[in-house]
Amino acid sequence: MSFILAPEWSHMAIAAAGAFVLGYLLCWVMDKLFLKELVDDRIAGIALSCAVAFVVIMVWATVALTWLVWSDPYVAGRPIVIPPFPYAVSLIFGLALVGILRTILYGREYEAGDEELVFDADIYDQAQYDEEVLAWDERHRHKNYFSRHWAGHLSLPVSFWINAALFSALIAGSVEFAGNRLRDNGGTLRGLAIIALAYAAFSALFWVWSAVGIWRSAYWHRRRGGTPGWGLAARIAVVLFALVILTRSGDIALRTRELGTLAAGGDVIGSVAEMKLSGEGGELSVRGNLAAGSAERFETLLESNPRVRRVLLSSSRGRYFEAERMAALIRARGLDARVEDACLAPCTDLLLAGRERTAPEQARIGFHQPNFPADDGYGMRKAVERTRADYLAAGVKPAFVDRVLATPAQLMWYPDPVELLEANVLTGSDVFVTKGGERRRETAAQMRVRRNMATTAEQINATLPRRLSEDTTLLRMSASGTTLTHHYRIEADRIDAAGTRQGLGRQLRRQLCSEVEMALAVREGARFVHSFSDRHGRHAVDIVISECP
Repeated sequence: MSFILAPEWSHMAIAAAGAFVLGYLLCWVMDKLFLKELVDDRIAGIALSCAVAFVVIMVWATVALTWLVWSDPYVAGRPIVIPPFPYAVSLIFGLALVGILRTILYGREYEAGDEELVFDADIYDQAQYDEEVLAWDERHRHKNYFSRHWAGHLSLPVSFWINAALFSALIAGSVEFAGNRLRDNGGTLRGLAIIALAYAAFSALFWVWSAVGIWRSAYWHRRRGGTPGWGLAARIAVVLFALVILTRSGDIALRTRELGTLAAGGDVIGSVAEMKLSGEGGELSVRGNLAAGSAERFETLLESNPRVRRVLLSSSRGRYFEAERMAALIRARGLDARVEDACLAPCTDLLLAGRERTAPEQARIGFHQPNFPADDGYGMRKAVERTRADYLAAGVKPAFVDRVLATPAQLMWYPDPVELLEANVLTGSDVFVTKGGERRRETAAQMRVRRNMATTAEQINATLPRRLSEDTTLLRMSASGTTLTHHYRIEADRIDAAGTRQGLGRQLRRQLCSEVEMALAVREGARFVHSFSDRHGRHAVDIVISECP
């Protein structure tokens, strides 16, 4: 699935080539069937056919990608998958080539005198505009390309589809490429923030340049004999895009503030985590925020202390960018990871990178999907895909991964210790459990049995005491570790311990082992004790069931 959310250049090239072939075919069919009769301006008709082809291909790709994702058993829910930004850029690039090629061919055929290729004469053309148009053209003919666009001297299709749509797609693709190269080559979060800020500033200037040029070109489009409707449509598109930017002004301000702080070398989430060596240099403690710069400090300490074998984690805030790099260092060195008290996303990336992953029972380990205010939708989807791949590579159960990635970044999911063990987030018998000051090892099965014993005792005690027969009463139940004890009172002055153990013991064992859940609990280490006392409260006999045939 990685090629969907994180495509390589080869995938994008294939998408562009496919868009070119399919787009040319669609444009040719539309031209032959209805476009000549629908649109008077031939160049505008070519642009319209390319736009319609883009919508058709995007709808088809959405259906295809959605079906592909739904067929993946690891994907929870039924998400609608729209082609991510790199693919959209590829489609625009391929269709732009279609538009350029068709325009060139049209020009050659028109110059050759093939009148059948020319649409009907523009009924809106007015001769009184001729002198004004000629004077305007003469005034701007010798200016450079950017000045001609700014003045509206270029044709409307060129101003809208080439200078606005195609150029912006190429610029965005170039920035995406630069960002990925920096990320893949060990770049810093500060470097990415600088690139993002530069792109934001350039995009603002570029949008003003392109919008003004389109607006002015729309004015001259009418005076050059073009259809008035296309000039109006272009101006409406400019206004709508401006409204979209206005509605997202809050997000843009948040992103700019976040990026500005990072570019300046700071971080709004706080200072970098405190990192100390302990255990004679064998343990490296990471306590605090995984803020910008944490990965660099972490790498420096590991390189200068090759004896480190385990990382101790205590972090409740941080950057996924820094966590990914720190996790890569943990995996590369085969280090163990242990949570000391709290490990909340993105600290969990470090935990899952560990060779052996341990935690005390009372530790708070929280998960949610990755986030960063400067990421767009495509960046978020890539982060989710990377997280899924890393979790599955660590051996975490797919159902658990789905639950993590379905938890919004504004919330936090805290699985209980049994869930963490069963999902292989914490690693089996190497999990340390601290209770009553005693530190011991406990397997996933032992922890599950212990918790079930405590829950069962609590639930049944709410209904006790209960009279089971004329002379037997179940007084209470108690749980200790993996042992569940039933306390009975027999209405007798004296109890035959040997006879009770032999006769009643066989009956209780047969009854318990005949129940599937109870037999499974016994096989996982559960012990069931039936303790009998006489009417005076004197203990008489215990019947212990710790195995089933």
